[in-house]
Amino acid sequence: MPAALAAWQQRIPNLHFHYDTTTPEQGSRLYQNFLDVYYPQGSLDIRSLNFTTADQILKVRNTTLIKVLQAFPQRKFILLADTSNGDVMKDYPAAAASFSNVQCILLRNTSATDSGDHFPYDTSGFKTLSNSSYMFFRTPDDVLGLDFSKGDCRNASVPQNVTFAYQGLPAILPGSASTLAASALAASAALVAALLCL
Repeated sequence: MPAALAAWQQRIPNLHFHYDTTTPEQGSRLYQNFLDVYYPQGSLDIRSLNFTTADQILKVRNTTLIKVLQAFPQRKFILLADTSNGDVMKDYPAAAASFSNVQCILLRNTSATDSGDHFPYDTSGFKTLSNSSYMFFRTPDDVLGLDFSKGDCRNASVPQNVTFAYQGLPAILPGSASTLAASALAASAALVAALLCL
């Protein structure tokens, strides 16, 4: 993904990266060092130790996402993450439904490519969105050629199998294991979520 983000930065004028993590402040130096080495420069939101409201504790990613979208209503956003992150799977489609400046949602399907990374994920939040506004991809090559300045959000050669329910269950679990799926989603955490601003 670092190469794909760097290619977008070279090809698309005025592209800005904003990284959003639920990593607590204590781990922010390691996180920032990782971003500095591998990813294009950008701004960063981390989990604050300000616990004055329930949302700041329980819905930290949604809180920061909404603040950024509200702060820059004139910019277009491409939300990028992976399916192992339960709050992203809920918050990103909700943001796209509420904010017209969300242009695309790109989610790497970790269950499709990583044999040891089977985090069931819930796609029900995407049901009301136009299928042209989001894409589940497998490898960075799937998204490398997208030109957001032309409105691209989908690579037509990448198959989409969105059931609007829990997906990505390991083969050993029956499809009805929604309790296990919900537990796995609650325990998962993403390494990098990025907001691309045009």
